[in-house]
Amino acid sequence: MKQKIRPLSPHLTIYKPQLTSVLSIFHRITGSLLGLSMVLSFVLFYNSLFYMGSSFQYSISFDFFYMFATLVLTIGYFIVFMMSYHLLNGIRHLSWDLALGLEIKNLYTTGMIVLGLVFVVVVIVILL
Repeated sequence: MKQKIRPLSPHLTIYKPQLTSVLSIFHRITGSLLGLSMVLSFVLFYNSLFYMGSSFQYSISFDFFYMFATLVLTIGYFIVFMMSYHLLNGIRHLSWDLALGLEIKNLYTTGMIVLGLVFVVVVIVILL
């Protein structure tokens, strides 16, 4: 029996990335990363409460925080970026639930507005 030649199902590698799809996927990624960062922050918080005896003072006496200050600030700015993007794009998604701005021109306009506002928020936080 001769095998029929059938087209493969379209996959992400075939499609050209569009602004709307990229922002939607990134919205899901930032939501997942924010959830993971919340779990990690709770673990670190309770761990620091458990070890808040002499070992905590010992680590601070060797400038533990100042040695990793750049890393801490970078992670903090990244979390601010994720939070502001997820919040602003979430408002955009909620407007879609109300059937507002579903025309293709509005989708691209609001996507660019979200990206611009996220940039402004991150710059303001960095400057403060």
